[in-house]
Amino acid sequence: MGSQLNLNLGHRFTLSREKYFISSANSLAIRAVDDWTIRTEPGIIIVGPKSSGKTHLASVWRKETGAESLNINQVFSLDVKSLVKEKFLVIENLNDLTSLNENEKKIIEEKILHVYNFFVGFGGKILITATNPPGNCGIQLADLLSRLMALQIAELSLPDDDLLAAIMAKQFADRQILVSPQVIGHAMARMERSFWFADKLVEALDSESMSVKKPISKKLVNRVIDNLVSLGPKT
Repeated sequence: MGSQLNLNLGHRFTLSREKYFISSANSLAIRAVDDWTIRTEPGIIIVGPKSSGKTHLASVWRKETGAESLNINQVFSLDVKSLVKEKFLVIENLNDLTSLNENEKKIIEEKILHVYNFFVGFGGKILITATNPPGNCGIQLADLLSRLMALQIAELSLPDDDLLAAIMAKQFADRQILVSPQVIGHAMARMERSFWFADKLVEALDSESMSVKKPISKKLVNRVIDNLVSLGPKT
C-alpha cells in the first residue's frame, strides 16, 4: 500500500451524521434510490451481500422520505390498514422468508402483496432490501413474485480494499488523527470488508486512543477489531 491515498470520495450524511461513501460498488444503486421522485414504479429493491450497505442506504432513503421501516418478521403482525396515512415504506431482509415455515411465509407474502397494491393505488413508494433478487427469496405467491420482479433492482457489491483504506484514511483525517499507512494496512489485513466495519473501526479507534492517551498502533487495532467482531455486521 502506498504512503498516500488520493481518491475523491463523495459522501452523504444521514440525519445521525453517519457517512455513506459513494464508489463504483454502490454508485448505480445510490442513483436509483435518489431518482425515486421521478420513477413511475411503486418501489425499488436494493440487492447486495451481507455488509454491503443495504440497511445504511435504506436508512438514508427512510430519513429523506419519512418512511416507516419493517423487517420481515414485523410484517407478519402488520395491520395493513394502519398504513393508510403512509406514503413510504421500507421492508428489510426479504431473503429472511427462506427461514420461515410455510404458514408464516404465506401470511407475510399475502400482506406484502396487499401493501404493494395499496401503495400502487395511493401513489406510495416501497423500498425493499434483500441479499438476493426476488426470484431467489423463496417467494411462493405468484402474484407477489411477478410484481416484485417488475420493480427496479439496485445492486450493491462489497467495497474493495483500496476503497476501504481510502475511507479510513479520510475519516481519520476528518478527525485530525494521524495514522500511518502501515497501521491502516495492518487493519485491512484483519478487518471485515464492509462500510459498516470501516466506519465503526475508525470511530472506536479514535475513542480508545483518547481513552488510553496513546496514538493508534497495530496493537490497539488488534484489540479494537476483536471488540467490534462481537457486535456483528449491519446489512
